[in-house]
Parts: sequence; C-alpha cells; structure tokens
Amino acid sequence: MKLSEILHFIETSTLTRKVMSLLLIFNGIFIIYSILLARGVYLDWELHGFSQWLKSLGVLKLLDIPKVMLACALILLSIFMYLGARIAWCVSLILLATIIFLDIAVYQQIGLQAYFSLALAVGLLISWRAFPHHSLTSAGFVAFICIISLLLFSMLGSLYIGNEFKPHITTLMDAFYFSIVCMTTLGFGDIVPLSTNARVFTLTVVILGITVFTTSIVYVMGFLARGTRDIVKKRIAKMHNHFIIIGSSALASQLEKGLREQGKPVIAICSDKSSSFYDEQASVIEGDPTNTKTLLAANIAKASWVATLSESDAENTFILLTIQECPDVHAKLITIINQDENREKISRLRPDMLFSLASLGKEIMMKVLCGESISSADVTDLLLNKYLKS
Repeated sequence: MKLSEILHFIETSTLTRKVMSLLLIFNGIFIIYSILLARGVYLDWELHGFSQWLKSLGVLKLLDIPKVMLACALILLSIFMYLGARIAWCVSLILLATIIFLDIAVYQQIGLQAYFSLALAVGLLISWRAFPHHSLTSAGFVAFICIISLLLFSMLGSLYIGNEFKPHITTLMDAFYFSIVCMTTLGFGDIVPLSTNARVFTLTVVILGITVFTTSIVYVMGFLARGTRDIVKKRIAKMHNHFIIIGSSALASQLEKGLREQGKPVIAICSDKSSSFYDEQASVIEGDPTNTKTLLAANIAKASWVATLSESDAENTFILLTIQECPDVHAKLITIINQDENREKISRLRPDMLFSLASLGKEIMMKVLCGESISSADVTDLLLNKYLKS
C-alpha cells in the first residue's frame, strides 16, 4: 500500500476518530495520574472557609491546576471527537499545544507525557479530515464546556493565591470579576499580580482566554452565520416565477425595493463591493454576474423576468451573453441602455425589452415642449412600440 493511500485512509476512516478519541481520553488520564502520583493524595475536609479549603487539598500545586483542568477538558472533548465534530478537533489541538507549552516553558519538564501529547497533536493534524461534521449543538456544547472550564480554573486559581494579588482576592465575586477581565484581555489594572506565581497564573488565563474562549465564540458565530446563508440559499432554491435584478445602480435598487414592497419574489445580484446599494431586507447574492454559477445560484431557470440594470452597457452585454449560456432559461430579459449609440449592438442579443432612459426622456420632453399632453398610456405606447423587440 502506498503512503498516499495510507494517509487517505487515516484522513477519512471512522476508525481514525475512534482511535484518536481513546488516545485523547488516555492522555487526559495520564496527565491527571502523573500529577497525583507526583504530589500524593491528601484531602482535609475539616477546615472551614472556601479559599482555605482549596489550599488544604494538598493534591495540586498552583501550577498543576491548569494541566488538570486541560486534562478534564480533553476527556470531555473526546466524546465529540468520537462523533467527528470539527470544533472538538480544533479545540483539542489548541489544548494539546497549551499543555506542551506549559511543560516546556513553565514546568521545564519534558517527559513521557509531553512527548505523548506532542505525538497526539501531530496525529490530530494528520487526521483532520476524519472530523468533518459541523453541528450547532456540538459547537454550542463544546464552547460551553470550554468557557465554563476556563472560568472555573480562573476563579479557583485566583482564590487559591488571592493574597498574592493587590488588593487580595478573597470572595467569589472578586474572583469572577478578575477571571472575566483576564479571559477577555481587558486588563483594567485594578487587581495586580505581585508574585511570580500570580503572574504566571494570570498569563495562563490570558493565553487560554485568547485561544480557547475566542475560538469557541468565533466558531459558534461563524456557524450561525453559515447557517443563515444556508437558509437563504434554500429559500432561493424554492423560488419560482421570481424576478432577478442584476446590477449596482440606483434604478436597480429602487426597482428591487418596489417589487418587494408589492409582495413580489425578487432576488438582486451584484458584486461584493456593491451590495450597499440594496437595503438589509433585500435578498442579495454577491458575486460576479458574468459567471454562470452566480446566475444559477439565483435559480435563474425558474425566474419569470431578468433585468440587467448595470450602469455599463458593456457589462450588461456580457451579462446577457452569460444568461444565454445558462441551461433551461425561459425568463424574459429586459436591459437598460445607458448610451443610445449602443442600442443596435445590444439589440443583436435579442432581449425581450430594451429600455433607454435617455430616449424615453427625450420623447417625453419633446411632447411637453410642444404643448402636447402626456398620459400613462403615452408612456406605455412609447415603451411597447419603440423598445420592445419585434
């Protein structure tokens, strides 16, 4: 078996995520066991007071708390890793990198556990395709686990060494306030770490806040935004006999708004930089209107009318040519002529209606200057007799 085939199997096999999940659980247990073995287990539940009770645990030193919390988080994340959740893979990789950083930079002890974490991180990088699933439920739950774990770690740690800050952190409210300030990297400076332990602890909270906290929030928001786009795409795919307005002009935006206010199904297409022409309620597809993929995304095959209203006659021409390349298009085409000398060239593409504001304005102004009355029937006659193709 070739190396490429082996890598493909590792990236796509469901067995991969099962093995990686078990290794993640084993790594978390290994971390906790190594710390307990090094520190000894002694719990004194007789002392009173929350902060004193924490200090009386005797199981963990201050700098052991981050690794224990990270190990617990890895064990919980393994459940979602087993289900193939991409966010669980992403956060697990960040946590493993943090554990390796703590071993090298803080503990300065590179042992078997550190090498195992490094090997597991490399394995996750290689097998990233085995975790393809995006789910709002898993994303929200993983983000909740990460934020709660980080918050508990920050609060317990700040209470544990509360007398090493100025002013001292002695209450849960003070610990919660300090944790939020550190996690969000606001840094008001009203609570200052004095000792080396306190500074290292604060630095750890800030680093975890930047990585885990921010990553979780950004991922969930990105998933919600992607979900909103998917909903819009599904709604557009179900449209039929709708209107498609193509272009970034005042006429295009006003026509789209007018059709929408009359309850007509309408979709606007414009380039990414010109979407500001349309208001927030408009259904806008951003993309190149001279690309068939953009037109197909607007479900052009089921549209009843397509209006190309760009301020450039050349762009309108290219759009009409692209529409003719799309399969099964039965919509009627209307295009605007910005310069009257281009009428003959554009008419060769045989749109259903050519509309020239300059010519229409000229005819109306001539009637006004000649003292002739103008009715809506006159305007309709001008359009039908002069601008419809025969």
